[in-house]
Parts: sequence; structure tokens; C-alpha cells
Amino acid sequence: MLQNAAAAAERAVPVPVSTRTDKLMARIALVIVTGGILYGAYALGGPLWWKFYATVVHPYEDSVKGTQSVVGSSGKPVASTTVASTKTVDPVATVSPPPPPKEKPPFNPDDYPLTKERVTPLLQDGLIMITWANHHYLDFAKTWVHNLQKSGVKGYMVGAMDDDMLKELVDLDIPAWRMNTGITKKDLGWGSTNFHLMGRFKIKLIRDVLALEVSVVVSDIDTAWVKNPIPYFHRYPEADILTSSDQLGPTVNDDSLENFPAAGSAFNIGIMLFRPTSKAFLDDWVKSLDDPKMWDQTAFNDLARKGHSSSEPPKNLWKGYDGKLTVGVLPCALFASGHTFFVQRKYAELGLEPYVAHATFQYSGTPGKRHRFREFMLFEDPPEYYNHENGFVTIDMDIPQALLDAAAKPVVGSMSADKLYDHFALVHHQLLRLRSAIGVALTLGRVIVLPPIWCQLDKYWAPLYDGNIPGSHWKKPFICPADHVLDLEGGWHNTRPEFGAHLHYREYSFFNNPRMSKAVNESRVTVEICAPPDATGCEEGAGPAVVKDGVVKLMPNLKSAAVAKALEAVQDKKIIVLKNAKDAFSGFSDPEEQARYENRLKHYTSVFCCLDKNPGWIWYDFFADRPHADRFQRKFTTWVPKHGDSDSDVAGYKVPGRHLLASASGSAEGVEQLDDVAAGGAVWSRDQDLELQARAQPQSAGLGLPRRLQSEESEQLQEVRYLTSVEMDAMFSAP
Repeated sequence: MLQNAAAAAERAVPVPVSTRTDKLMARIALVIVTGGILYGAYALGGPLWWKFYATVVHPYEDSVKGTQSVVGSSGKPVASTTVASTKTVDPVATVSPPPPPKEKPPFNPDDYPLTKERVTPLLQDGLIMITWANHHYLDFAKTWVHNLQKSGVKGYMVGAMDDDMLKELVDLDIPAWRMNTGITKKDLGWGSTNFHLMGRFKIKLIRDVLALEVSVVVSDIDTAWVKNPIPYFHRYPEADILTSSDQLGPTVNDDSLENFPAAGSAFNIGIMLFRPTSKAFLDDWVKSLDDPKMWDQTAFNDLARKGHSSSEPPKNLWKGYDGKLTVGVLPCALFASGHTFFVQRKYAELGLEPYVAHATFQYSGTPGKRHRFREFMLFEDPPEYYNHENGFVTIDMDIPQALLDAAAKPVVGSMSADKLYDHFALVHHQLLRLRSAIGVALTLGRVIVLPPIWCQLDKYWAPLYDGNIPGSHWKKPFICPADHVLDLEGGWHNTRPEFGAHLHYREYSFFNNPRMSKAVNESRVTVEICAPPDATGCEEGAGPAVVKDGVVKLMPNLKSAAVAKALEAVQDKKIIVLKNAKDAFSGFSDPEEQARYENRLKHYTSVFCCLDKNPGWIWYDFFADRPHADRFQRKFTTWVPKHGDSDSDVAGYKVPGRHLLASASGSAEGVEQLDDVAAGGAVWSRDQDLELQARAQPQSAGLGLPRRLQSEESEQLQEVRYLTSVEMDAMFSAP
């Protein structure tokens, strides 16, 4: 043990530095240590020195004479004293002013070209999603971006067709580029010259993007993305093009691509994926449009289908363009048209999540598209849209079960007059209640919230089959889009001064929208219209009504002056809910205002379409329960459908007998409810039914639905000729 201790002591003695090598190494070590010390002093010396100076050499003193709070033992200020500084310092010199905000450079449209340098940083998983619009569609562009952001898409750009639009997008920090098309800044108008010019710009744009060697997803501005589609597109890396279609019945029950050519409806170029491998196809597509009569969508269908093969499982891709192009048809339930999304709701029927809704198959122009997105809470409106200084009027809609049961009966075969009654009875029942609610809203200067409108029959530009657009099937009755029944583009447009003050309206889902504030939504009162003989506590409008438990009871069929006086009591409530609404309003006290009101309602409805014989459309009528003259000055004592705008009754229209009504309702009460909407409440006789069937069927030129366009420039409505069969084939038809 002693030996071990001695050895340890010997090892602890410093090793003598004797050789020249040892001395050199020692000097090197000394230099390294010294350098480290000097660097540490350099790095830390400044902060340490100034900390020492501020705390020891020259502690902080108040540099300006003034008041100083003295904090007592309780921790609260108890007095103020004046403290004299030992040194006076200019306070302005001791405080650095905040840096001035960076000014945006002046807007220069030339700063926003479509270049690889601008597109590449925006790519998301190698894709860029684009749309384009003019200034008229700014709110649609904001909605398109909002929905993409909600779904998790960050790689997108919006093409500005005019410089006003470009500036708006730049101010909103939306990635944009300048198209400078020279096309109108107003509504393009389906089928117009501007519409076709826009289509040609669109195709050249796709070619320009592909020239940047990136893959692009293009979608029209009237689309709403509800789910990120990029992972779906990456499931098909071998596809040159994926396209949406106007297919109305899915050929698959999952999220696979459709089977082609079983899914044979026209490809719709409103939603498409293009990869750079499709550039040769794009070149030929552009060349085909040298013919000014060629429609861009028709040209695409012709080229893509040329020499096509059939879908090959498991991916259902196929060859087109004479075998030079790999193509897939996107599932119509998930990359949905306006019919599969808003009418059939196929995604819900299949239990799947949709990716996008395209506002096609609708009948009120741009206002109709906007309203459909609002009905499904997909439109980005400003906060003020969800409030109004005077508030809202809505309906607690009462629909007899017998009417719904009758509308649930299947309609089979071609669309003939004998299949109309149940549908018109159901729709007119709702319109009579909406009529009264509109009167109350106009009287009070409030906004009308439209109810969901239940329908049995579909709507199309051509004859229906089984009550639907041919090739489609779904459960009935269904909530039809408002543009199926109401003319939102024409009658409800805000450039109709002959109606009096403009009536603002909202969609049926308005109060369910998460953007609706709780304060507005809970500020409600129910106005219940009494049903004689039970009129206890019901007021006649001689003064402000009594509000009891959030309910006001009014006598039925009051004039506007009495309604206004009675509801002074609830003018602080944001929402008036009408119960038993049919009898809530009997008209305006002022005859001139009453005339404007009736004229308004005569132009508020649209048409049902189409029967299998021309003219095949029938106007819905807000006054179907009473003798009246309609917008065409056709006189009705008892409402019956008439062909188009003519005075010819539709032969074969059948009103069920009372025994059938009783069977449908199961009670005498149900018979009375159905009689209320059947031909103005009149008792229908067998002789009248036979008389209708005996009338000759008129024959008329033209086909299908009359289209109505709003002319923004002249602010006048223009009747447009009926669509020809050729135009319909180009729009919505199988090859």
C-alpha cells in the first residue's frame, strides 16, 4: 500500500519540460489559453463593464424634475412627491422615435406578370391551383380563396382580367397576376361574346402555365372548394388530365374515378387537372378555337374523346386523343356539378365528403349562383350581411304531412300534365305563406329570410323524365334551390324601381351560419296569427301589441297600417318569426303601395320546366288562391296551369277528388288543408276535370325553358329566345 501511495505521489509531480519539443508544445498551449482569455474579455467585457458602470459607478437617476409616486406598505400609491434630478437631460433626445411604417410602392399593374419566379414559390406539393375573374366577380374570388384556405390549400393564384380587379386582389394580399384581357368588367352573361372570349383566354392561360413546367388545377370562379383535392390528384400521377363532367348519376359508389364511357355525359371544363405532359393536346385545343363558332367545352370533348379507350381498373384511367393522352373522369358526386351537389346531394347519399361544388345547372344567373353557395354556407359575406338595422322576418313554415306524403309518391315516365298537381299544391302552399311574410317585411322595412322550399319535381331546360332531369334519381320530396321557384336574377333584382323600395333577402340557412352573432340570433319574438274562433288575447293593431312570453298574438288578415302599429312593440327585436303566416298580411292600406306590392309578387316567381309538349314551362303564382290577373294579364278565377306565356290551359291537369285527398291525409282536417291549396280553395268538380282534358293541346315553336338575362349596362330585362336542342346538347348531353 505504501508503494502504491508513493507511486501516486510521483505521478502528481509536474513533468519537467526539458526537451526543445516539450518547450515548443508548452508555448503553443500558452498561446491558445491566452487567446481564449482575450476573446472572452472581448465578447463579454462590454456587457459586463456597462452593467458594472450602470449599477456601481453611475446608478440610474430620474433625469427630469417631476412627480413620482410613493408606494406605501400596502403596495398602493399613497402620495406624490417632487424629485429633483442632479442633471437635466432633454427627454426627447433619450427616446428613439418608432420607425416609420413601410410604405407600399405605388400600384403598377406591370409588376404582376405570370412568371415561373412568381409561381414556383406558391407550389403546394408540386401543384398550383388557379382561377380568374373580372371585377364583377370580386366577391366570388374572395369566396374561392376563403374556401381554399379553410380546406388547407395554400398554393393558389387568381388571374385578374382587368386592372381594377388586380388592384383589389393586391390590396387583399391574394396572390394574383395580370391577364389584361380587355373583356368587360361586368357580368359576362352566359352565351355572350364576352363569355366565349373568356373561354378562349382560359385555354391559352392553361397553356401558359404548363409552359412553366408545373402541374395546374384550374377551376372556374363559381366553384367552392370544401376539401383539399391535392392528395386526391396525387393518387393518379400517370394522368395527363383529370376532368369534371356533367354526369348526373355516379358509376361508382366510392371516391374512385368514374367508369368511362359508362359516365358518358359531357366533360365540364370548369374543374380540371393538367400536367405538363398534356401540352401538345393544349396546342391543338387552342388551334381548334380558331373557328369562332366553336365552343371551348365542345372542342375539348371532341379532342379528348377522339380514338378513346375504356376505363381500366383499378384506377379507371383511359386513353384519349388518339391514344396520346391518359385521362380520368373525376367522380361526379365529389367534384360536383350544381345538380349533384345542390339538388341531389349525392355526396351525402353515398356517405362521402365532397371536394368541390360548381354552381352549374341553375336558373338565375350570377345572383342564383351566389344564393346557392349561401344556402350551403359556402359564400364569404362581410359581417354586416349578418345584421340589419331594422332586423329580419322569417317563417315558421307549416306544411301538412298529407302534402309531403303526396309529393313522396314516385313520378314515372315522361312529364305529362296529369303528374303536376302534387308538386304545384306543395309549392303554392309555401308561396302563399311567403307572400304574407314579404308583406310584413316590406311594411316594417325588414329583410325577408326565405324558407326552404320543398319540391317534388326537378327543373331543366328540356322535358323531364320520372320528374327528374333524365339520368338522375334521388329521394323526394326535396329542398329545391330557390332559383327553381323564384326569379332571383330578374324579379328580385335591385334595379326594379316600379316595385318600390328594394326588398333584401337572405337564404334559408341564414340563422344557422356560424358567422351569425349570438346577440342577433337570440333577439327573437314570435308573431302568432290567431285562427278564429279562438281569438282570445289577439290584437287588431289599434296600438302596440302586448308581448307575453316572447309571443305576440294578432288577428288574421290585418292591413299594413295595423301590422305596423301592433309590431311597434317589438321593433327592438332583430328577428320576427311568423307562425300561421298565410293570414299574417292582407295587403297595404295605401292602394298605390298595394299595386306595387302585387306587381312585385307577379314578377318574383320563376317557372317549372319542362313538360314533354311545347311550350313546356309553367309559371309559379303567388296568387294561386284567389281570382287575379298575372304578369301577362291572363285572368284566373281558379288557378290552372297555362302553357308558357300563352292563355292556353294545360290539358290533362288533374286535381284529385275529395276521396283521394281524404285517403292521402287520413282525416277530414287533412282534406281541408289540401283544399286550401287546390285551385284557390274551390270545390273541384268532375265536370271541370273532364273539361280541362278535352281542351286542345297547343303547339308552339321553341324548346324548353325561357332564359332571362340581366343587362347590367341598360338595367333592363331582356327576353332571350328559347334554347335550341343544339345548344342544350352542347351544354348538358351525352356524346
